[in-house]
Amino acid sequence: MSRKMKQIMLAVILMVMMCAVSPARKVSAEVLNSPQQIVWGQSYSGELEDAQNTYEYTFTMKKSGTFSLAIATEEIGKTHTGLNYIKVSDMYDNEIYTASVSEGNGSYKAELLAGDYKLSLCAGFYTGCKFTFTASYKASGETRSESWLSQNDEKTMAFTYKAGTTYKGQFAFNETTDIYKMKMTKNRYMNIQINSKIKEMNVVIENTNGDIHYIQTGVTPGTRKYTFFLPKGTYYITMTKGWPYSVDPNYAGMYTFKTTFTDVPKTTVSKVKNLSSGKLKVTWKCKSKATGYQIQIASDKKFKKNKKVYDAPFKNYNNCTFWDLKKGKTYYVRVRSYVKAGSREKKCYSAWSKYKTVKIKK
Repeated sequence: MSRKMKQIMLAVILMVMMCAVSPARKVSAEVLNSPQQIVWGQSYSGELEDAQNTYEYTFTMKKSGTFSLAIATEEIGKTHTGLNYIKVSDMYDNEIYTASVSEGNGSYKAELLAGDYKLSLCAGFYTGCKFTFTASYKASGETRSESWLSQNDEKTMAFTYKAGTTYKGQFAFNETTDIYKMKMTKNRYMNIQINSKIKEMNVVIENTNGDIHYIQTGVTPGTRKYTFFLPKGTYYITMTKGWPYSVDPNYAGMYTFKTTFTDVPKTTVSKVKNLSSGKLKVTWKCKSKATGYQIQIASDKKFKKNKKVYDAPFKNYNNCTFWDLKKGKTYYVRVRSYVKAGSREKKCYSAWSKYKTVKIKK
């Protein structure tokens, strides 16, 4: 046997031995097409025969909105006709939306942030079909469109909200939180109206110091109104989905909110009355949104001379008495309401009422 022949035989033997000792390689799902970029409104077709088959497509949402898929399946002689499921993933292969697809025609929708995505059509065991689908896209009309690479889900990324305006937002499948930043230029009640079709939302309002904090859970579909008292400062309005937002598509969708404002309620002096020598009783009108009242008397209109102050810490308390006043002297009386706010119970005052005058009996 020639030397060349021996070398060929040795090579063949080595190859056989390597095949004998090498482990069997596991077959992975086969992508039957090179992923195509979906054109909205255009039809796409293919055929899946078993669980190892997958078709993949890519698509781009220029703005946040709704991705819709209309799909039809046709029998090819398998035990069950249809797709096992469709799946939408981001470009990092994070799964965002999955839906089972039965025989026949079907429509599917996914609320998504702006960005690039991948659509996968997968067969299951004992299933297979021919399929045709058309995809469409509708922008949500968010006041500020979000992308999955840039969301307002952290305070450092919060969108600026102008107090008193109407804001339109979206909870997509691939987000859970929207945060807005707002400035209050003076102490006020904030009335917030929320409109949505989302199954459940939560609202948190807090200031940058952390001493003002409100939580409103269980905001259900429809029009809902809530009132919070906010001292002057900067605030974050945080909207979150209810639980279980990660699996239920009813927790995705559109919402709007609008704020209006009411000042600290101003009150008035109802009556001032001499009781006896050196005593004066002051009565004022109570206000439902007040926490308490402050009353001042003085012997001058600027409330600097012989000034006395009384604090009435209950909202339904409507009178007080001043003692040891100078007989024969004229006094000026005024009142203002206040609201306590935050963990430190800071007093936020209304404007002063018009003053009334009274002369102390001799």
